Amino acid sequence: MSNLDSSVTETIVPTVNNAKTNGAYVISLGDTLEAYGLHNVNTSAPEYSYINQYLQYVSETNFYRFNTFIGTTFLGLNYSIEAPLERPIYGIYNPVAPQIYENLTDYLAWYDASGIYNPENPTIAIIIDSYKYVERDMPLLDALVGEIEGKGYNSIVATYAYKDNKSMSYLMLDNKSIADAAIVISRGSRLNYSDNEQGIADLQTLNITVLNGIRLFSGVSVEEWENSIQGVPADQQYQVAYAELDGMIEPIVISGKATDETTGVEYNLPIEYQVDWLVDRAIAWAELHEKANSEKKIVIPYYNPEGGKADVGADIDYYLDAQASLAKLLEAMKERGYNVGNAPLPNATEIAALMVERGHNVGNWAPGELEKCVENGSTILIPESHYMEWFKELPQDKQDEMTSMWGEAPGDIMVYENSTGKYLVIPVLQFGNVILVPDPQHGWSSSEKTLYNNASYPPTHQCFAFYKYMSREYKADALFTIFSSVELMPGKECGLSAKDWGALLLEDMPHVHVLPMDAEGVFDRRRANMLIIDFMTPTIVPAGLYGDFANLQQEITLFKQASDSAVKENYRKDIINHTRNLNLDNDLNVSLDSIAGDTNLTDAFIDDLADYLYELKTSYMPYGSHILGEVPEGESLVMLIKSMLGDEYVEHVEALGGNGELSISLLNETLSNGTSPHDAQIMLLGRNSTELSNDLDLSLEYLERIQQCDCEITKILDALDGTYIIPGPSGDPIRNPDALPTGRNLYTFDDRLIPTKAAWDVGSQLAEEMLKLKLEEDGQYPEKVAFLLWSVETTRNQGVMESEIFKLLGVEPEYDNKNRVTDLKLIDSKELGRPRIDVMVVTSGLYRDVYPSKIELIDKAVRMAAAADNDTYPNYVRIHSDAVYQSLIAKGYNESLAYNLSVSKIFCPPPGGYTPGIQEAITSDTWEDADKIAGLYIDRMGYLYGQETWGEHYSDVFELNLANVDTAIFSRTSNLYGVLDHPMVAAYFGGLSMAIEKVSGTAPDMYINDLSSSAEIETLNEFLCKDLRSRYLNPNWIEGMMGNGFDGTRYMDSVFEVMRVWDVTNPDLVTDGMWDEMYDTYFMDKYDTGVTEFL
Repeated sequence: MSNLDSSVTETIVPTVNNAKTNGAYVISLGDTLEAYGLHNVNTSAPEYSYINQYLQYVSETNFYRFNTFIGTTFLGLNYSIEAPLERPIYGIYNPVAPQIYENLTDYLAWYDASGIYNPENPTIAIIIDSYKYVERDMPLLDALVGEIEGKGYNSIVATYAYKDNKSMSYLMLDNKSIADAAIVISRGSRLNYSDNEQGIADLQTLNITVLNGIRLFSGVSVEEWENSIQGVPADQQYQVAYAELDGMIEPIVISGKATDETTGVEYNLPIEYQVDWLVDRAIAWAELHEKANSEKKIVIPYYNPEGGKADVGADIDYYLDAQASLAKLLEAMKERGYNVGNAPLPNATEIAALMVERGHNVGNWAPGELEKCVENGSTILIPESHYMEWFKELPQDKQDEMTSMWGEAPGDIMVYENSTGKYLVIPVLQFGNVILVPDPQHGWSSSEKTLYNNASYPPTHQCFAFYKYMSREYKADALFTIFSSVELMPGKECGLSAKDWGALLLEDMPHVHVLPMDAEGVFDRRRANMLIIDFMTPTIVPAGLYGDFANLQQEITLFKQASDSAVKENYRKDIINHTRNLNLDNDLNVSLDSIAGDTNLTDAFIDDLADYLYELKTSYMPYGSHILGEVPEGESLVMLIKSMLGDEYVEHVEALGGNGELSISLLNETLSNGTSPHDAQIMLLGRNSTELSNDLDLSLEYLERIQQCDCEITKILDALDGTYIIPGPSGDPIRNPDALPTGRNLYTFDDRLIPTKAAWDVGSQLAEEMLKLKLEEDGQYPEKVAFLLWSVETTRNQGVMESEIFKLLGVEPEYDNKNRVTDLKLIDSKELGRPRIDVMVVTSGLYRDVYPSKIELIDKAVRMAAAADNDTYPNYVRIHSDAVYQSLIAKGYNESLAYNLSVSKIFCPPPGGYTPGIQEAITSDTWEDADKIAGLYIDRMGYLYGQETWGEHYSDVFELNLANVDTAIFSRTSNLYGVLDHPMVAAYFGGLSMAIEKVSGTAPDMYINDLSSSAEIETLNEFLCKDLRSRYLNPNWIEGMMGNGFDGTRYMDSVFEVMRVWDVTNPDLVTDGMWDEMYDTYFMDKYDTGVTEFL
């Protein structure tokens, strides 16, 4: 017995013991199995010592000798027993070397004498766990070495294993790495699975970029992988996740499984074109490591999706002041020796002006603007003939994809024509060897055809030309992207093929990218080969109350203090009038007329109003946008750390007789004045407590973490030096302070843990609370609930929404001893005590790519629930699935397909597609009837995903599932993001409501699971109203954004656009009163912030 999970071992104990009783020989291999004491053959005994040795040095010969030993020793066969064939399983390897070298000095001596070594070029290391499986691994190692050395570069294949204390010595010479970049052959575990931190420390010692070469496990052939849209199979993506936890990048599949026809041995068959691409990328990182900064050419694309001057910088949900950040970056690059030109470098205001004047794309609707752009000379012009040479290099199917969507090359996007011919235009802002450039146009809004496309989008001709020019003509050494659309290109969902669009665009250019610390990065890393550096969120502070809201809160306080009945009655009237004037009755969904004259109802409402005002006051908001490398100071810093400490901190202050103001004074004294926690308490409170001392000690730790975030630009430049960037977890600083400091290589975690046990508890609770709420409101259970799942939300909440889905279905997860989800089991109807609630799941394209295993798990849960009995309580899953089945049969589907589709309830954009597409259509002039937008949503989101079907278009099945949805749920798990930051929430969730209403005639009840602190269910109206009042109507938020100059205007513009999308998709949600308040705030400057003049 070998390599058995403990749960399996425990299961077979009775069987094994019974076998021993009946005379069987039992051999246990490995310390874990031997600890169970099931064996009756002692492999440590001299007469059995060969057993472990045969398997330690795995080869065809040793397998044969092992079998003959077993047969002769235990089974009475008559073979000659031969000793194991031994060789080192650790050390340094080369296919043409006479031996495996056990030290670096001997290897280098042989390598130099061999004539293979090229001292002018960098060295690429290939790291594998051992040479135990020769026949399995050597074909792949030989292919990698051959490719590296065939290109004129040096290779060194070395083992790294926690059992070998010489592992690091194979790659280190004079305390420095002999290699300039490394490829680690994926091993299905952490680099050092005995000591994860030591593995990271060793990679820090090497201090080079480490790429992830993936060998597919479990019998997946090259052909199967090539034909798969998923790429790395869902059940093998832990290979990628483990590598990311160690800070490795670029997950590229380089081998599949094949079987030697002669010996029957399964081995890793190299995928030649994948090996070639991985080696090219490793070489590029190695060159980046070796090259002088003064010689490096760096291209920096920024956000400018569909042309226009107003929306340039970073994607709006990054909360990043790109202009100020780029100004700081250029100065830092100059200090690091980059050639950034001889002219004075621009500041943030000047960069913004340059982007608006000439550093932006131009839509097809403004050809005159494109001519101006060309005439001012700040462009790269690519002649049509030159572009056609690149275009014709593409395989015919790729050419056809582009021409089908964008027309014959060079298309009409960013195409300038004069008497000499046609040119593709790339606007640039050039500073020596550093180019700032708007990311190429997506083209989604270029025509009605592309707006209403229900498939994925290949690159535009301008986009393809851009990447070819930067790689082939400009010869860029690396991309540092503020924004990139590479990850949005059609192709494999996890781990690109060299034949995918992303690979065809990037070729061998290293790709460094920045993401906010509250992002996930999985999608970007796995589909655009990014090395991700995370940056801090903008300072997150309590929103506070302002203007009439502050006055209203004071009035409520005075009302509660008053004892005279006449005075209290006057306060009641004033409070109700102010509530009406502020439109708060809409927020709270209360008819003020219905409570008028009823003292008890009015007083109860005032209590609810006081709670609501407190919620607004304590809601978190971003104060401005972030500038790379800058950390909060002064009051902002204190308020952020107070938020990170949580409500318990204020409670500990109050326990010593303090209040909210003193809680701030204590932090000021400790953080700003350097007073010790003990002395600060005595000074301000007259006494101290252990709890409060612990809080203040923690505040000093948080201060240190925050101050370390000033390294963000330094780490970007370290990445561009081809050095190792240590990994770090994601999360906003309030929910997960351990995500600080930033400037790290963002990672998430092993998705086999999702849903975690804690998430299962929360999700189960939310399911029951939602059902209780619906019973109270409607007097009956909802029959069908729609869920919108986003990958970043699942990463943040670790599977709360998935857990809620399972609980509604009456299914629960099963876990192994490592808390990984291994299966599902049906909850008995009597134990459930209620109907099984049907679900329909809509996911983002990112969720599909990042969490395919969760899609399959939810699909399995639905099928289990649909097959359950429909007796003790109604089984709405089964009832609705049967109805869909009958409808499909009536439509002419055969029985087998109809059944499969009837229990398939997970929908998503098309493979390679990432949005519902309606947000662009809404802002166009291509529709008059909202049904056209709803139809686009249904058509584009009508792709089915699950165990049996992946990415097939069944919009008719989608409509049948929409028909009986009465409730829809989305989640928000961040203190930074709400429902008005970005149009995608309105497009996905609002579009879902719109589609349901189109099909059923009635919009569903819309809810948000607010998971930012405690788990609470809120109506979408409640959540949006809080979002609007705590941020966008809040003068504090406005002043914070004004502090970021040009970048601040973009967030103000954006909220109007997002409200427009909500207004179209959910007409009853955004009221006339909301638009009036926005108008008064921004165009009449209601709070005297100066915002009208600022805009």
